[in-house]
Amino acid sequence: MVIGHLAGGLTIARTELRRSLRQVTGRLSQILGLGFGLFVFSAGAVAVSYLLVTQSPDLSGFTIGAGVRSAITFQWLFVVAIITQRVVTVNPRPDAGDHLLTTVRPTTAVAGLILAELARIAAYIGVPVLVVTLALAYTTGSVATVPLVALAVALLFASGVVLAHVLGLAIKLAVARIPTLARHRTVLGTLAAVLLFGGYTVIQSSGGGTSGFGLVPVGWAADLAALALPVGTSPAHAAGGVAATGLVVVAGVPLASRVATAFWFGDSVTPEIETEEATVDGVGTDPLASGLGLLGRLPLGSGQSGHIAQRTILLARRAPAKLSYLILPFVIAGSFLLQAVFGELTVPTAAFAPGFAVALPWVAGAAFTLNPLGDEGRVLPLTLTSPVDGRTYLRGLVRPGVVIGGLVLPAVPVLALATDYALGEAALMLAVAGLGIPTVTAVATGIGMLFPRTDAVRVARGREATPPTLTAMVLYSVCVGLTAGVPVAAGLAPDAVRAVTAALVGGLLAFPFAYVGGPLTGVAEGFASLGQSIAGLDTAVVQWGGLLAPVVLGVVLALASARFAARYVERYTL
Repeated sequence: MVIGHLAGGLTIARTELRRSLRQVTGRLSQILGLGFGLFVFSAGAVAVSYLLVTQSPDLSGFTIGAGVRSAITFQWLFVVAIITQRVVTVNPRPDAGDHLLTTVRPTTAVAGLILAELARIAAYIGVPVLVVTLALAYTTGSVATVPLVALAVALLFASGVVLAHVLGLAIKLAVARIPTLARHRTVLGTLAAVLLFGGYTVIQSSGGGTSGFGLVPVGWAADLAALALPVGTSPAHAAGGVAATGLVVVAGVPLASRVATAFWFGDSVTPEIETEEATVDGVGTDPLASGLGLLGRLPLGSGQSGHIAQRTILLARRAPAKLSYLILPFVIAGSFLLQAVFGELTVPTAAFAPGFAVALPWVAGAAFTLNPLGDEGRVLPLTLTSPVDGRTYLRGLVRPGVVIGGLVLPAVPVLALATDYALGEAALMLAVAGLGIPTVTAVATGIGMLFPRTDAVRVARGREATPPTLTAMVLYSVCVGLTAGVPVAAGLAPDAVRAVTAALVGGLLAFPFAYVGGPLTGVAEGFASLGQSIAGLDTAVVQWGGLLAPVVLGVVLALASARFAARYVERYTL
């Protein structure tokens, strides 16, 4: 029976991997992302192996203690959390599951999903781990290290993947059966992601809070990997690690099979919840405002532009996957904030308020106006043929970011005063952020029209989104940096802005011309002279110039972008 499940699972795993490879190689961006990930792992492995072979460190004084076991357990838990997230969002069921599950048992299908995930992990870390292990074996002269490390790594990842499938399938089952979880699944998922990555960053950066993990037997696999090395190990701990990880695998596969059977073949409340969410009570009220719930109370105005603003928010609310790229910067910032409260800080608290003053306009523009044509989706032909003129459509697009950003704006001076900034500096950040919100939101419309994405990107199995193009994101971020980041930096640290600008102009810009030489030497000398002139400017000139010039530039860009976007949408053809 076990051999039959394993043989069928291998067939399913091969099919899953073949389809995954076909999807990855179908897009250049995914190929580049995969290549970058492989490069990072390979470069790290080569660097570590080179140091091991050339330095030949003495390991005789090293002991596998509670600290090492705690670190292994902590990283194992993080891997379990990441794969659990993948099971929930990407691989909750095999491809063509309705057909597959009529020919194989659920246990075989679960085994196939687990084996496929293990193969994906091996594709990333298999060769790098082998290279480092061979270098370690060569340095210590212990050939037995290779199979022992391979066994320890295999047990750790196998147990982690099996446990992740139990947890992930259990989460999917709970969402499918409990209406409250199904109704708030997006908010709960976002909160879980923030807590996961934020907590991991805090603990990892502070180096504390993991000592208790050494008691978890899974981390004892470190003793197994080091049994043949000239270091202090515990054979009893090694045996306990093998037993613990093996128990997770042996008990986890049938448990995952039972949970998967209940999820795959049981009834679900999700369709009813989705129908309920898509239904609005339009009796005596505005249907769009009713569909927005509490967000319908925002002062978005009336008339055609007000309805366009409400519909823009409704589209974003019903397709939260396209806004997922906005979460990561705030997860990182939140982790640093927690780290400042509970542990050692690697980023000074003085960076919080200026960073927030720049990030708020960025989000206000990126959330609603950076891909307006792509956000329309299938109704784009109706929008283009509607009697709404370009200026009205543009006002409706810009208004959600301006209104929501304005409601969050008071947090800028509060955060500035809480981090020991003077009242004048807090007012400066408030003014820059307040002017930056409508400015960059208008700029985003033009960039989004110029570089639209109308084809959906597959973000999870059965789920697609239309995020802005990479070109639009980069260009928009540069504009935000110039129109909001430079004024904040010039107002708070003019000396640093002067030094950086002088180095960029006199060094970076001059370098290619000086490198070519010949007739371009004069150009290089001109840039170098200009850099020296910038370095000699008075602090007041840098401060006021850095404040006023980017603001004027931002207003000009906003007006030009808004005019371009309004005309572009009126003349756009499919």
